[in-house]
Amino acid sequence: MGKPLFLAVQVGDLVAVRRSPDWWVGQVIHAEGGGRCNANSLFQIACADTGVVRTVNADAVIDILCPRSQQSSGTLEPAHNHSHQAEGTGKRDQEGNRHEAVR
Repeated sequence: MGKPLFLAVQVGDLVAVRRSPDWWVGQVIHAEGGGRCNANSLFQIACADTGVVRTVNADAVIDILCPRSQQSSGTLEPAHNHSHQAEGTGKRDQEGNRHEAVR
């Protein structure tokens, strides 16, 4: 039998957690070592659905779904171009121009 899976878990990994009878997916945000060695014994994991941070025993991690090393760079990409906002064609800018003309 090989090493337990939880020993390979690193901060940033996306993991599946089983707490009987439920299971959930989250991202590891902190790993705590044991008193006698640095092997993982507790994790703080942010739930992917709710964002709630839970502290769980390391052996509750049943799978590493996406290791941190395989995740994207983490930079946010815009969903679509908002160039019209940069051009100043919004209603607020038009109102500002109208008020300036009245003064």
